[in-house]
Amino acid sequence: MRGLWIWIGLAGSTVLFGQRTEPEVYSPLGKAYFARPDAAGVIAQADRALAVGGEKADLLLASGRARDQFLRFGESIPLYTRGMQLFPEDVRFVRYRGHRLLSTRRFDAALADLKAAAGLAPASFDVSYHLGLAYYLRGDYNHAAREYTRCLALSDKPRPEFLRGVPGDWRSCYALDDDSRVALTDWAYRALRRAGKHVEAKALLERIRESMAVKENTSYWKALLFYKGVRSEELTLGGQGNGNAPATIGYGVAVFHRLEGRPERACQLLQRIVNDENWTTFGLIGAETDLARGLCAPAKK
Repeated sequence: MRGLWIWIGLAGSTVLFGQRTEPEVYSPLGKAYFARPDAAGVIAQADRALAVGGEKADLLLASGRARDQFLRFGESIPLYTRGMQLFPEDVRFVRYRGHRLLSTRRFDAALADLKAAAGLAPASFDVSYHLGLAYYLRGDYNHAAREYTRCLALSDKPRPEFLRGVPGDWRSCYALDDDSRVALTDWAYRALRRAGKHVEAKALLERIRESMAVKENTSYWKALLFYKGVRSEELTLGGQGNGNAPATIGYGVAVFHRLEGRPERACQLLQRIVNDENWTTFGLIGAETDLARGLCAPAKK
């Protein structure tokens, strides 16, 4: 175990009273983002279990996931790497590393990981969702749309008794519930429209209804109802609460305005989103990526 702890320590940055003092990442717009303090000692508890139990898959994963809670990705990513080395057939490590590479804005590396994860567990909803995001954030909208629609195509089929590589407690693309469906559909809609496939994008909205049993992913659901014309922008953006909702809904509305020929409103929303404090939200990452690529840059005279 001593080698593991040295390795983790070298991967991290300066820590003061449980709080990392160096940024976890700089955004494409140059903004520094930091981890959160672990006042309750959640990470230390997971590390003690790992020290006692040895490098078992679940203990390594728990130590990495504990760090993710506090946005300490500079420490969790090496743990997932270690897990990949020790357990190369366990999709969890490469999937979680790919996710956290997205969080730290390393889209090319994330894509490589998530493609590898898809090879291990091709029917995994979680892998498909994040793989599509990797393509989308790289600006490859055709491949993003293809991945999302591939998973959605399986959504009405019953889940087979055995699915290669998919952990028992993970969602699959089969038999999707409404929460999973709206998450995939929102990103698929945006990807299709940005790829110029507007008819296919509109067809996705036929499955979106106000009566859907959405419990967690209400942000995606509200955005989809807005695209469909069922909800006004005021109703869609109002009462978003805290957490990821403002960036998630706002980004969907911003992309829609841009595609509908209203760039000024789109840019207003994008600028608002990147000032949000929840820097791991995919809506915020999408907004800052669009802005960094000059989406709202003044036209050259």
